[in-house]
Amino acid sequence: MARIDSRQERFCRQFVETANAVAAARAAGYTSRSLRATGYRLLRNPRISERIAELQRETAQAQCQSIEILLAKLESIFRQACEDHQYHVATRAVELQAKLAGLTRARPAPALRSPLPKPSNDNT
Repeated sequence: MARIDSRQERFCRQFVETANAVAAARAAGYTSRSLRATGYRLLRNPRISERIAELQRETAQAQCQSIEILLAKLESIFRQACEDHQYHVATRAVELQAKLAGLTRARPAPALRSPLPKPSNDNT
């Protein structure tokens, strides 16, 4: 990968942290007059988008080192969803916890049914 300068690196790191191109451009030191255009232009730069993807992979890898960490994150989501009366989210969190813990089996694919016979045009 071709090198990017230090300000572009700061932009990439801030973008990974905030997912906001304007805030990342501001934090990286770009002029406030054109932050929106600058953020858009930087995100379209292939070297910068490659670096952002690399940083995102590193972050995901660091934060998801073990199943215990993932289970704890899902537990937090479950508790918050219950407090907010979002039971569909809570149910999904439990399903994912069970899947990570190896407590579920993959469902077999549904059997294909044969099509219904076509009605005949006999008027008998």
